[in-house]
Amino acid sequence: MPTLNWIGKDAVVNHHREVPYRLLRDVPELGCGDPGSGNLLVEGDNLHGLKALLPYYAGQVKCIYIDPPYNTGNEGWVYNDAVNSPLIQKWLGETVGKEAEDLSRHDKWLCMMLPRLQLLKQFLRDDGVLFASIGREEISNFRYLLDEVFGANNLIEILIWNTHGHTENQEEITGVHEYILLYGRDKTKAAIRKIVDPAVPADSKIRRNFAENSITKNGPKNPPSVVLLPTGFPCEVNELDLEAFDRFDEFQSLAESAKFISRELTRSFDAVYPIRGDQMLVAYGKLVKPCRVFTGWSSADKLKAFISNNCEPIEDDNGTLRFFLSKNGVIYYRREGRVSHYVQSVLTNLGTTEKNKYLLEQMGVKFDYPKPVELISYLISLYTNEREIVLDSFAGSGTTGHAALALGENRRFILLQQPYERAEQERSGFKITSDLTAKRVSRVVEGYIDPEGSVVPGLGGGFRYCRLDAPLFSAAGIINPDVRFAQLARHVYFTETGEPLPRERVPNTPLVGAHHGTGVYLLFNGILGDHSASGGNVLTRAILAQLPPHTGPKVIYAYGCLLGEDRLRAEQITFRQTPYEITTS
Repeated sequence: MPTLNWIGKDAVVNHHREVPYRLLRDVPELGCGDPGSGNLLVEGDNLHGLKALLPYYAGQVKCIYIDPPYNTGNEGWVYNDAVNSPLIQKWLGETVGKEAEDLSRHDKWLCMMLPRLQLLKQFLRDDGVLFASIGREEISNFRYLLDEVFGANNLIEILIWNTHGHTENQEEITGVHEYILLYGRDKTKAAIRKIVDPAVPADSKIRRNFAENSITKNGPKNPPSVVLLPTGFPCEVNELDLEAFDRFDEFQSLAESAKFISRELTRSFDAVYPIRGDQMLVAYGKLVKPCRVFTGWSSADKLKAFISNNCEPIEDDNGTLRFFLSKNGVIYYRREGRVSHYVQSVLTNLGTTEKNKYLLEQMGVKFDYPKPVELISYLISLYTNEREIVLDSFAGSGTTGHAALALGENRRFILLQQPYERAEQERSGFKITSDLTAKRVSRVVEGYIDPEGSVVPGLGGGFRYCRLDAPLFSAAGIINPDVRFAQLARHVYFTETGEPLPRERVPNTPLVGAHHGTGVYLLFNGILGDHSASGGNVLTRAILAQLPPHTGPKVIYAYGCLLGEDRLRAEQITFRQTPYEITTS
């Protein structure tokens, strides 16, 4: 598989492992509605934010949508889109080092994106998907980068979104589209829902709850055969009388010798299919005598099953299937009870940035080029169901949160957004996350009064607002004194299992949880009631006797261990020292 190389790649390829875990600090006054709704808005650098959330949500997210900077070179927008913001410049200098001085705009963008994508992948369920919007500037690089992180075999589609252009666009060729790359964590497990593209007209056959078509299909892959239609075979008209084909035997012999019906054979016999070996006589909507028909078939086996079932409907694909003769003597199938499904790769009539910019202005929010709610709602709806989680680590104005709320079905969202992007904004005190993202989503939850005085009702729900806090560990490996038992327990369990704790609340006991038969324990912060320096946080014989029982192997995290190797083996204990054996991978 081709790989993508750029200046600075070696410095960032494993950087996501080196990013420290940080604490999350709840800011209740900036939250909105029901804090128990399961929705979360995190303010802070999205790389550190993703790492902080990993022990809570790894392997739990069904759908990720991201709208990263397109790297157009525009530095005058609310987001610096030349990968030249003070935050990114500082990060590149610290991470890439002196080599960062030689980076092109594209090198910088790739350095910024790689560790974030590597972390995002860890959030996805096995059946989860990633949607990533991008423009022409980085589409080629982005495709190779995503191939490297997710695997080229997990590309599901490259969608084209028709933006319907911008009226002020004065280019020689007006750009009216952007790209949306769609990848699965495991493409074979990513099942799309039964959805019909909104651009499909209401009266389209695609929207019908049945499918109907001829089963005649001639060509090299469809060997012809004779099917005997019995007396009683249904017809769509009450009466029909069609003569037998007078050269039936000759035609059948030539077609069977060739093993398929060619266009040349059709033309030479002036044939109309299926070829009738007998008179086709219908009265009261049914054949009154058997009739042999000959052609290539698309569903010969199902037709024969229908005939064997006394021409009564048969079960097929969660619906019922029946066959009948048309007024021209052609055999049709009709599949009833199907769920309509049609998703096309070109997305149209899914809102515009201009329309959604106006929508935000009605909420009292200003933001250029917001993605349409209609577009993101549609994308999310393709793969998510009730209570499933949607994550957006480039949340911008909060369209993904708005879209999840608009879809209903209690979909949950996690939004990450940096508070600043430009020095001018820092001087003015304007914060993107609290003054824009949270404000917009709050309006959606609670409702608002637009400039004309009309009341726009809220959709309900709510979200918690968190800020990134100090690292879990200091550079010297000392656990932050503000860390509580429940916070460290989640990291311990995640380190040991690679999965988040399967509970909403951490148990108030040293036995944090069990995974594949192994009990995971943490001695920390006086969980057993002994807060002395050498007491309840060190594994001793006395402490061992107080631990909740677990049948099977045990992994115990503690400051120290005074048990000998023989006792550890006898008790099936693996000891891990905190904080040094709590990994950041």
